[in-house]
Amino acid sequence: MQKGDGHMRFVVPGFLASGISAGIKRNKVKDLALIYSETPAATAAVFTQNKVKAAPILVSIEKAKKHLCQAIVVNSGNANACTGVLQQG
Repeated sequence: MQKGDGHMRFVVPGFLASGISAGIKRNKVKDLALIYSETPAATAAVFTQNKVKAAPILVSIEKAKKHLCQAIVVNSGNANACTGVLQQG
């Protein structure tokens, strides 16, 4: 474990990670992360139980069924669901 600039860092062999301030949150904190495995890794996932799921969630659910992934992107503070024009039918 490494400590610097007030943040804890864990070094895990075979994995790379990075976090940035992408402007999702207004206070310029790190709000977007990438975690990458050098080889496909066993995958477990938990998703929202809401009836309405954004497209990235639906894609991720299908990808998780394969039980292997090599990278994930995590954002904080941005769901982007139910943002389009209401279609009544």
